[in-house]
Amino acid sequence: MLRTLASTSILAQATWSSALLVGVGLTALAAGAAAGFNGWRLKARSAELASEAKADLAEADAIKNDFVTMVSHEFRTPLASIAGFAQVLGSWRDLPDGEIDEFLGVIGLETKKLGNLVEDVLVIPRLEAGRLKLNPEVFDLSAVVYETSSIVFPSAGGKEVSVSIPGGIPAWGDPKRVEQVIRNLLDNANKYGGDQVLVEGFTLGDHFVIVVSDNGKGVPDDATDLIFEHFEQVSKGDARISQGIGLGLPIARRLARAMGGDVWYERRFPTGSRFCVSITQTEESAMRVVEERERQAANA
Repeated sequence: MLRTLASTSILAQATWSSALLVGVGLTALAAGAAAGFNGWRLKARSAELASEAKADLAEADAIKNDFVTMVSHEFRTPLASIAGFAQVLGSWRDLPDGEIDEFLGVIGLETKKLGNLVEDVLVIPRLEAGRLKLNPEVFDLSAVVYETSSIVFPSAGGKEVSVSIPGGIPAWGDPKRVEQVIRNLLDNANKYGGDQVLVEGFTLGDHFVIVVSDNGKGVPDDATDLIFEHFEQVSKGDARISQGIGLGLPIARRLARAMGGDVWYERRFPTGSRFCVSITQTEESAMRVVEERERQAANA
């Protein structure tokens, strides 16, 4: 009886030991399988990240190439005009005074366009890096609107242009940057609008809203957000309606928001576009709007 119990105890211990060994083995196999799966998953994720990085690099390279191409074209146009008229002035000493004044006027206008283009190219990285210095002050918004309109539409250029802004409207902001905002909205209407452009405005709370409307084709519904992205145009490539580097509207919005205002798009009935810009009229209003946007960005 004792021998039988001993044998049973030995058999039980052997069975338990075998089970323990099997359990250890299964645990090791499971751990190995998990490690292998984790390793495979890490490799797969690394490959996915590498593919995404490659795609982002290709996209950035394409954007850079498009940007260089468009900027080169935009630089070439005013430079060609400046060079052509300067050559005429240098070659013909007996030109009538009227023609000389006309040619000098064209050279001056194209030079200003070239300077504006350079400023547009440089302002975005300075804004994004927080290095754009603003010099806000109280100024006459009406005078800026009328002066900028006369520069963008010196002789209307076949367009019917009407500016209906009351005189003596006070505003708070950097006059140079406000002029840049309005110029870009007017340039947009000049390039993409129809044959009628209307500039008007109204008071909205402690802001003054300037509306630049045209009777062109308008903006497709699926492109109303894209037009405020860098380097985006509604039509691209050889089929583009007009040339441009796709910076005007993004610059206008970023500058307006930096000064406590905003830029947005509205559809015009029955056809056309309405681009609106709000300009603060007091320093307190500008500070309040900017601080609120900073809080929203921090909480996002």
